[in-house]
Amino acid sequence: MFSSEFWFKTLELLASLSILVFVHELGHFMWARIFKVGVEKFYLFFDAYHFALLRWNKKGLHLLDVIHFPSLVNPSDTEYGIGWVPLGGYCAIVGMVDETHDSSQADFDRPDAFVKKGKFAQFMIMVGGVLNNLIFAVLIYIGMSWHYGKDILEPRNLPYGVSYSQLAQSIGFQDGDVIVAIDGKEIADFNSIPTNLLLGNNVTVDRGGESLTFVLPDTLGTHFLAYKEELAGFIHVRMPMVIGDMLENSAAAQAGMEIGDSILAIDSVPTPYDYQVREQLAAHIGDTVSVMYARAGGSIIGVARVYLAQKQAPLGIVQKNVIGPECLTHIDYTLAEAIPVGFQNGWNMLYNYVRQFKLVFTKEGAKELGGFGTMGSLFPESWNWKMFWSLTAFFSVALAFMNILPIPALDGGHIMILIIEAIIRRPLSDRFKDIIQYIGFGFILLLLVLVNLNDIIKFFFQTIFIS
Repeated sequence: MFSSEFWFKTLELLASLSILVFVHELGHFMWARIFKVGVEKFYLFFDAYHFALLRWNKKGLHLLDVIHFPSLVNPSDTEYGIGWVPLGGYCAIVGMVDETHDSSQADFDRPDAFVKKGKFAQFMIMVGGVLNNLIFAVLIYIGMSWHYGKDILEPRNLPYGVSYSQLAQSIGFQDGDVIVAIDGKEIADFNSIPTNLLLGNNVTVDRGGESLTFVLPDTLGTHFLAYKEELAGFIHVRMPMVIGDMLENSAAAQAGMEIGDSILAIDSVPTPYDYQVREQLAAHIGDTVSVMYARAGGSIIGVARVYLAQKQAPLGIVQKNVIGPECLTHIDYTLAEAIPVGFQNGWNMLYNYVRQFKLVFTKEGAKELGGFGTMGSLFPESWNWKMFWSLTAFFSVALAFMNILPIPALDGGHIMILIIEAIIRRPLSDRFKDIIQYIGFGFILLLLVLVNLNDIIKFFFQTIFIS
């Protein structure tokens, strides 16, 4: 039913989230230990129905709750384990009303109970998971900067310049404009332009040596969410259409074209750049067209008659990327240099994530909400350490931000209760905490169902549409 690609991406996502859940819960655990608050259980995944893959407690080590090693005793009061439901994990803190205990189950009388400690200790225990996720993301960015360095494609280094879509031109862009700043922030890397455009208010371009600034429409971000393909096509890196590969028995192959050929014109319309080739091909689906091309090196000019039968890849070719390493500026960092870069990357990721969050409350943004399917689709089809850690850092920032939201059952909800109690100088009733905890937990479950249902709907809709 599901392809090997699906299962591979599922394992990548599970590995990433497992690391992040462990790091998050470790934050609560560490601060609880610092303030001498008891921790009953520390689990990766959930041991639903009292079954776990692994338990380690004072009675020994248990595998699948069947195999028992009584000699391998855990000397601490905390039971460590791995559950069987891979949807998160938990750190059960003594004397605390949370997703693991309601007020009837929490042991408030123990001297190491959460409620026996001061508000500062309680606050640090609650915020510990969020802090760990943010610190972990920064550490990943530091490590990646140190190990991989950074390749920057400077807009001014593009050998053929850029061109803009009709939407971009209606806003004020012109072919050849070099974007130098968005919202006053210098654009050093061409690849950062789409994200910044999604959130930008104004843009500064260099047009033939003259600096111009104009305002972007307020609706541009939501428009891109509704029409994602327009964000990718808003600005084009101009390149000649050089054939890098082609499908067997493709229209191009049958017409005698070869790898390395450059397409110059479609039906006598000059197409020096790749986007012009695509526009002309799209306008002639179902027709037979003449394709003028140059053989590698430009020594041979040929004209092929090609019937364009299909909408997707009508010529059956794969474009060769001619923007080579010479157009990139590679920066290597020492460990000392990578540290501030890692902090800056972590801050930029958090800042952009928070800014994009406002789009969730628009109609288009709500449609794009996704769950595990959307997250898994971001991973590559084969193992790539750089991509894995990059996505893990992104998810770590997202997890930190989502957890700090003042929603009951999340860390932010617990922190909100602590702040209220500090203001009114008395604890809220256990009954009230139970009620809002149930409401928050129900809301989170409903949200999980909705976002994953959205994934399922998009998956089946796309499958039907493509077929």
